[in-house]
Amino acid sequence: HTCSLIGLFWKRSTSNANGVRGLAHLCSRLCARNSRTKREPRAKRKCAMVEFPIVAGDVPEAATPLASLANPTAELLIANGQKVAVFESSTGGLLAAALQSVPGASKYTTFNAVTYSRRNTVLALPGLRLNFRKPTTAAEYEASKNEWTESIAKQMHGLVPEATWCVAESGACGPTFNFEGLTAGFTSICVSGPVTRGVFVRSATADREQNMRTFVKAALELLACCIREASGVEAIDSNSSCLEASDDRYGGITIAARSGVAVPIFAQELGHRIVEWKEAKKRGLWLKIPAECANLIHAAIQLGFQFHHAKPEYVQMTQWLLDTPSPLPMYAFTQIGVGGVVVNSRGEVLMVQERVSPAEQYQGSWKLPGGLADPGESFSETAMREVQEETGVQCLIDGVVSLRHSHKFRFGVSDMYVLVRLRATAEELKIDEHEIAAAEWMHPDRIKSLVEPDRTKPYKDKVSATNWEMISNALFGKLISGVEIPTSRGPTMFYMA
Repeated sequence: HTCSLIGLFWKRSTSNANGVRGLAHLCSRLCARNSRTKREPRAKRKCAMVEFPIVAGDVPEAATPLASLANPTAELLIANGQKVAVFESSTGGLLAAALQSVPGASKYTTFNAVTYSRRNTVLALPGLRLNFRKPTTAAEYEASKNEWTESIAKQMHGLVPEATWCVAESGACGPTFNFEGLTAGFTSICVSGPVTRGVFVRSATADREQNMRTFVKAALELLACCIREASGVEAIDSNSSCLEASDDRYGGITIAARSGVAVPIFAQELGHRIVEWKEAKKRGLWLKIPAECANLIHAAIQLGFQFHHAKPEYVQMTQWLLDTPSPLPMYAFTQIGVGGVVVNSRGEVLMVQERVSPAEQYQGSWKLPGGLADPGESFSETAMREVQEETGVQCLIDGVVSLRHSHKFRFGVSDMYVLVRLRATAEELKIDEHEIAAAEWMHPDRIKSLVEPDRTKPYKDKVSATNWEMISNALFGKLISGVEIPTSRGPTMFYMA
């Protein structure tokens, strides 16, 4: 039986003689165990208390050296004067190899073992008590890995007493799997020590080598997370949380994830809080994840959150907790464009040709200057900015002419096009050649003569009937005036006929 140990490495930081005595002691325990005529009764195994949040595997670059993956964790072990024992399966010894690849590994490594069966697991760690029901489905198989790694990680402390931390890993890397329905790699990782944490890592591929490296990276990160938490850096208690949460006015909760938190810690606390909020009959949850914490997004999805919107600085996610359709408002789904009918001192109107038109039919057509509003801009501010950027003309607003509301624009948004009339205060043309191919001051009679009545023909060097109608309304129709009024959100423009 001693010879059947698979991948067993016993390492002590003392002399070789002590290492030999340790191995001899291990062998004597094996022989004594195998010579028993009657086995001692098994102790009842405690129910699992460790939560295993599900996270997506973060694939390291193929060229990343093992030492680079392990170095942050190794530095923490050395700094805290701690040692780690590793028991792995699907990573095939790569986790131990990563830890051993860092110079000075003898200061923090003590025991490494790799096995692929229960029998050899017990041979590697005599005294382990493993009493699990054999899984019969893919779901049971995955769930059993959490029980397996938790049991081994916790029991290793009594069997490898010099280890501060015990890491157990077991899963499947592919490319083939034992149960129908499994198509990608996964693993369960449990770290036991001053604190105990678990994580269940899902991969998107059945690439064996890639999954092995992915799972090793996850195990090292979880171990580092536990070391920091035990030393008070990331402790989760009443005084320290990875979430900032507050009640909103609608019976919901506004949540912000703090930077620098590890995925397992985030998933565990957020899962606990969701249970509490459901019991408290809270309604909607609004979770804001900073861009630098993007690795937390998959864990949030696994806990039931959905995307609401994203900006360069953050991702906003939501979850409706009640068993009713969600009334949470959608993100903004309407864009605002503003066009300007700019009139000079001679009664001429400013017309432009875009370098690239949104539709082929309008390429080379004469149109009004304008563009999309920036956040926080009024109609007049957008129009004056766009006119100056495109043509160099400076102007002031006379009033709002008309408004068009249409749908099915890019990304499925609706579009509001607001037309304003402006009077030029500086008329010299200085076009932006990146946006505009040409710009001219045109008399209304010339504009009317360029109108193409057939809406199916190309508009090159022509004016669309719609544009002429808008220009005519601006020149000869009534204007809507705007007045600025103070509100709690700052100055607001109020428009009325």
